[in-house]
Amino acid sequence: MLSGLHREQKRLKYIVDVTIGYVNGQPFELLTNVIFGDNEPCKTVIHYRKYPAATVPHNERMLTDWLYERFAEKDRLLDHFYRTGNFPTDCSNGSIVAHDTKGCTMLRPVSFCPTLCLLMHAFYILSTCLHVYLVICICSTIWSWFM
Repeated sequence: MLSGLHREQKRLKYIVDVTIGYVNGQPFELLTNVIFGDNEPCKTVIHYRKYPAATVPHNERMLTDWLYERFAEKDRLLDHFYRTGNFPTDCSNGSIVAHDTKGCTMLRPVSFCPTLCLLMHAFYILSTCLHVYLVICICSTIWSWFM
């Protein structure tokens, strides 16, 4: 497995680490926001860092330690975000921090339209029914060949 990871790592330029912070600590709820699309827009802040793939450890133990450090770093980032409202902009761990043109965190509202959610659900239900119907037709045709 490790040699496969090493081969894949040669092809990758960067590893991207994404951390999502929700303003006021209120993330989307599956039932209310996603299924019914019934809520006001939720402001989210996406903090990402890209690590040059060449700097990621190849040894399994070192890679595990590196990943644990990324998760500990996420905890520190989220703690800072929920205390101050912004992610820190330092990059003392060798990562490359992406900034907007002004060098600050951008807040982008994410909203769902109830009509669009209803149309998407109707599309997926109809698509599922169509596929089930096609599978039944194919199976019955094959079954009739053998009878």
